[in-house]
Amino acid sequence: NVQRYGPDAYLHTGLYTFLTGPADNRAPVEARFSYMWRKIDGAWKIVHHHSSALPKAPGAAVEEAESEDMYPIAQANFKSWNDALQTQDYEKVADLYAKKDLSFLPTVSPKFIRDGDSAKEYFMEFLKKLPDGTVTSDNVQRYGPDAYLHTGLYTFLTGPAESRAPVEARFSYMWRKIDGAWKIVHHHSSALPKAPGAAVEEAESEDMYPIAQANFKSWNDALQTKDYEKVASLYSKTDLSFLPTVSPKFIQDGQSTQEYFMEFLKKLPDGT
Repeated sequence: NVQRYGPDAYLHTGLYTFLTGPADNRAPVEARFSYMWRKIDGAWKIVHHHSSALPKAPGAAVEEAESEDMYPIAQANFKSWNDALQTQDYEKVADLYAKKDLSFLPTVSPKFIRDGDSAKEYFMEFLKKLPDGTVTSDNVQRYGPDAYLHTGLYTFLTGPAESRAPVEARFSYMWRKIDGAWKIVHHHSSALPKAPGAAVEEAESEDMYPIAQANFKSWNDALQTKDYEKVASLYSKTDLSFLPTVSPKFIQDGQSTQEYFMEFLKKLPDGT
C-alpha cells in the first residue's frame, strides 16, 4: 500500500519475502515492512524503515499440523485446474467438477451451477476470456482423509495477449475424492470488493505507486551489489527511524545504518 503525504513524501507498507543464504541453500523469510520516503535535496531517501518477521497467527501451529499434508495436494489440484484452463478445452475443465450434487457460484455469471453439464456451458464462455490464474494468498482446512477446503485470493489475467488485464478475486474450493479422483464439489469465486473509501485513497496515492515500486527496486538492487555504503546511501543521514528485521537496535543515523548493512548483506538477501 502507498499513502501520499504531500508532493515529496509517501508511506509504503506491506509484506515482503526475502531469500537468504548461499545459492545452494536459499531460505525464504516472510516479513512486514514500513518505509517512509522523503525527497531530500532532490533525491528520494528513506527516513523511516520498520521491518519485522511475520508472526504466526494464534493457533496457527495447530492448524498447520492438521492441514500441512493437504496443502501440497491443494496446490497440485489448483495447478491442474489452471492448467486445464490453458488447454481451452471446456470439457477438460468441467471434468474436474463433480457431475452431481455440485455447488458452483462463478465470478462472472449470476447462475447457481449445480451439475456437470451446466459447468461445461459456463466454461464454454469463460474460456473465451483466456484466463490464467495465480493464487496470491490461501488457506487449506482438512476434513477427514478425502476432503479439504481451499480458500483465499487469486488474480486472473484475461483477454488477448496484447491487452491482458488483471482481475483480483476471492475463492473457495471444496475438493473431495470421488471414486479415487479429486473433484471440486463446491467452488465460489467473487470479484475482490473495494474497501470503504478505497477509491478516494487510490486517487490520492496512484501517482506515488510507480515511484514506490521504482524506489523499492533501487533498494533491493543495492542489496544485490553487496555494497553496504550504497545501500546506506538510500537512507536519510539525519532524523532517521530504522527498525530492522534482524537487529534489536533502533537505528537513527547514517553511520549506524552502514554498520547494520555490513552484517546483513552477508546473508545475501533478495527481496520481493
